[in-house]
Amino acid sequence: MPKYVVTGGADGQSGVEVDGKRYEPGDTVEIANPKKDWRVEAGYLELASKAKRARNNDGHFVADDPATPDNEAYAKPAPKSAGGKK
Repeated sequence: MPKYVVTGGADGQSGVEVDGKRYEPGDTVEIANPKKDWRVEAGYLELASKAKRARNNDGHFVADDPATPDNEAYAKPAPKSAGGKK
């Protein structure tokens, strides 16, 4: 089953109930049939992405620099485009 993160809806404060259990914004939940779930369509749940390891130009893994606050060992997700397909 795919994992989803509770986004909190439009105001970022709303939790959801799945199979009788309450989940608050930031919690992870598994949904059996997400294509037909109104919570996904309404924006209360967002697909949890798996972090990918960052690689250099030679294809080797990049190490994290402990002197910086960011974790360079993992690639940052590409920003979502505002427009649709043209």
